[in-house]
Amino acid sequence: MKKIKGLVLRRLGNEAMIVAESLELIDFDKLVSLNDSAAYIWESLPDSDFDEATIAGLLTDRYDVDYETAYKDASELVNLWIRAGIIDEQ
Repeated sequence: MKKIKGLVLRRLGNEAMIVAESLELIDFDKLVSLNDSAAYIWESLPDSDFDEATIAGLLTDRYDVDYETAYKDASELVNLWIRAGIIDEQ
């Protein structure tokens, strides 16, 4: 998987939002807000390929969670992000 090129995380007050860097990518019908954990993951992911295992590793490194639970949470997050259109399944 990869992040969609041109999308970046911006903090607006206490909120973390995924926003487009250019006008061509802006879709005002879709606003993606991230909680602190999801924002940490987004900022920590490489711009190149990643998968659920990458995210699970980030979760176990930062939080007191076992790998199985982290992998399940990572899979759910990936599905949400695919539906939101902020990552590509490639």
